[in-house]
Amino acid sequence: NLYSLHAARVNFVPYQFRPVLKLIRSDRPRILIADEVGVGKTIEAGLILRELQARRDIRSVLILCPKPLVTERKWVLEMKRFDEDFMQFDGATLRNAIREMDLNGVWEDTYSKCILPFSLFDDQLLWGNRQHGRRRQLGLMDLDPPPHFDLVIVDEAHHLRNPNTYVHQGVRFFVENAEAVVFLSATPIQLESEIGRAHV
Repeated sequence: NLYSLHAARVNFVPYQFRPVLKLIRSDRPRILIADEVGVGKTIEAGLILRELQARRDIRSVLILCPKPLVTERKWVLEMKRFDEDFMQFDGATLRNAIREMDLNGVWEDTYSKCILPFSLFDDQLLWGNRQHGRRRQLGLMDLDPPPHFDLVIVDEAHHLRNPNTYVHQGVRFFVENAEAVVFLSATPIQLESEIGRAHV
């Protein structure tokens, strides 16, 4: 049974349930949805969220995406179709969440459903800093234990291809500590084969 079948104000489009089926049948809930622009990848992510909520206790959800999608409130509006309210993070909110987790040892319920733009990931946010001998400002990487999310959704995942970027490192930090992960990308990931390189 698919519990997400009528769980949102969206039109029924059969192919949008393929990722749901694939994820719930997998041993480790990880999936990459790579498709053309405009075919409903955000809806597919919402259907996955609804299906997981029906099958297990999903309380914390993090959406990571480029800043324009935050500015345009794309994910906030899409998630309202699933009756979900998400908080959009800015730098001050995220630093506050990091401080509170350092003090309390848990990611606060206030921030349990949040949207974080890639643009926030920089050297100070990841690794913290020390200013003129004052107490060091904590970074994400200082958190022990790290924040755990039941579901992490990464939109436009093709921006993560370079492992040397802060965006890659920040997203990886959250993904490695997540129960389920959904990557969305409109750009096919090009993997050059050893055979192809041999003929160049």
